[in-house]
Amino acid sequence: MALVMEYMPGGNLRRLLHDQNIPLPIVLRLRMCAEIASGISFIHNFNSQQGLLHGDLKPDNILLSQDLHCIIGDFGGARLMKYTTSTVNSSRPTQRDQMTRAYAPPERLADGPRPKPKKEHDTYSFGIIVHSVLSRETPLEMFRDETDYVEAIKRGDRPDRRAIEILKEGITSEVEKSIIDILESVMTRCWQEIPDERPNMPHVRNELNTHLGKLSPETIQQSVTSVLSYMRFFLPSKTTHHCVPLRNFNTRTGDFHTSMSLVMVTRF
Repeated sequence: MALVMEYMPGGNLRRLLHDQNIPLPIVLRLRMCAEIASGISFIHNFNSQQGLLHGDLKPDNILLSQDLHCIIGDFGGARLMKYTTSTVNSSRPTQRDQMTRAYAPPERLADGPRPKPKKEHDTYSFGIIVHSVLSRETPLEMFRDETDYVEAIKRGDRPDRRAIEILKEGITSEVEKSIIDILESVMTRCWQEIPDERPNMPHVRNELNTHLGKLSPETIQQSVTSVLSYMRFFLPSKTTHHCVPLRNFNTRTGDFHTSMSLVMVTRF
């Protein structure tokens, strides 16, 4: 068996955010956050009876299309909501209970039995992702190590905002300033200590899409084009690839054969 998925030539969001050679327009940051919020809202409410919880949202799991649209990936730890009402009795996580602690909410970092994932956990993770989009830093910046970071989150602290303040100081456009304020407001509401005080993702999606709708398509496309031009100049390998026809897939060996290369496929 092999799982064939759409190829995302833009890489993942983490690589884009942390490569300082590539400028990232504020308008595009808003579109990215709006698309991520739309994706989370969809999986939380994909039908009237059931929803899905991701459980490990982070920039590494946000994939980018050729036009830098955001796609949520890596559903290996996802769970259906109706199966997440009890707590995890063991203090040792199972494979499905794995999480990235830098993006996990404080209730999942607490000592003792951990609650099973629920939608408010994804909401918190989205707040940390917004911080990364604004600051272009990992949440661990300004902490000695991950252990110090986790202990600070459990005490009620949150990732450092100095990079966001520096970003705002360098902005002259009133439109861009307002976008930063909007994203920062969403960020702080999503990472509230008490899960019930975090907004639901459809509300966040609607709020961000409302502000995105005030921008002209030309302005958005211009910001995308500017980023892609830098990516092609500095990182040509990230934006160029060979398309491999499916007919070249060898079902016996599990390989894609081309005249130029051999591309391995994960077997199950």
